[in-house]
Amino acid sequence: MSSSYSFLLAGRELDVFLSFSGKKALDMDFGYDLSRNGIKSFKSESWKEKSFKPIDRQTLEALTESKVAVVMTSDEEASSVGFLEELLVILEFQEKRSLTVIPIFLTKRPLDMEEVSHLFPERDRMWRTVIAKLENIAAQYSLSRNLAVIHGTHRLKQVADDVRLMFLSCASSDFKGLAGMDRHLKAFHELLALDSDKEVRTVGIRGCAGVGKTTLARYSYAEIFVKFHTHVFLENIQDMKQKLLENIEMEEDVTSSDHERNEITEARNKHRRVLLVADGVKDSEQGQWIKEYANWFAPGSRIILITQDKSVLEESGVNHVYEVGSLRYDEALQLFSRFAFRQPYPPPEFERLSVRAVQLAGFLPMAIRLFGSFLTGRGKEEWEATLLKLSAKQSKEAVEVWKIMEASEDEQIVEASSQR
Repeated sequence: MSSSYSFLLAGRELDVFLSFSGKKALDMDFGYDLSRNGIKSFKSESWKEKSFKPIDRQTLEALTESKVAVVMTSDEEASSVGFLEELLVILEFQEKRSLTVIPIFLTKRPLDMEEVSHLFPERDRMWRTVIAKLENIAAQYSLSRNLAVIHGTHRLKQVADDVRLMFLSCASSDFKGLAGMDRHLKAFHELLALDSDKEVRTVGIRGCAGVGKTTLARYSYAEIFVKFHTHVFLENIQDMKQKLLENIEMEEDVTSSDHERNEITEARNKHRRVLLVADGVKDSEQGQWIKEYANWFAPGSRIILITQDKSVLEESGVNHVYEVGSLRYDEALQLFSRFAFRQPYPPPEFERLSVRAVQLAGFLPMAIRLFGSFLTGRGKEEWEATLLKLSAKQSKEAVEVWKIMEASEDEQIVEASSQR
């Protein structure tokens, strides 16, 4: 698989791949603990697959995009061929150093492989080898199997905290200096006025697609969430509105399996200090509803609304708005060089072409990352041809342009997955 392909999906901003040996392990899913820290996860369903077949494209793309894979196993039910084949691919990514693997063994033995080994004896040795590798990785991580000390939900929250710290470190090296994150954070935190607890303050983040609105919100969230009793990062506003309205109509002591709904409802009922981030706010009705609901939170709470449309914030009565603009020239060139050359500045022979690439990307972080990642390792002739093609399609959205560029990469991925 092409090493540059992993960044072609960067606009989807997937962080963690969740792999489960079966339904017992799935029941311990801690995707909520990740999402409340602003970390996006993909929940694999390969464990459902009982027959032998190549890993599906969606799963392969999710693995390519993720930086961390959490593998949760239990021997309380027979393992599936789908999970074991997925595990082979996960360890391949880990060995290429493109993926950090965190095993979580929910029972003393990682897996029950008797049944599946009997059905597919030709794969047995390969599967047992990969399980042994997983156990070796687990030996280096204290939370992987320390069942005598750390149990259930508490253990998973600790793992989620470790993952959060890992991504905070990655965010620092990937974005903070190179993409102007320092100046964005300083200005944005001034608007948040975190030292004041006199009001429930709502702050908007506005900017065009790909400019880095969500990146700014997630980085800020990771830095400040410890200051609040309750903190939630919402990605689907409309679904959450319906769930919360249902809770208001119900008795207050009714429990729900929806963690986000329970967290926000409890914070409302107990008048807690809350950090609530709402991504993808599309209209003023959503914005006004969030603001009105937040009035029940304790003073000192902070509500962050993220949107592309400035009028949404104006009509929602949001007085504090941070406008995320395009990168400055020096920031854009540094970010591009980081992805294209793995160094702060382009080599002299590629400087002119790099400047052209940054201009074609519109100084937008997402497009710059896509362009730089695609061009890395390619010769000057390929750069010239690629930039010429991009120039001809410049009026289109960056992701749409990249569908053209992905064609040859897709063929390699499909071919690689069919050979496994």
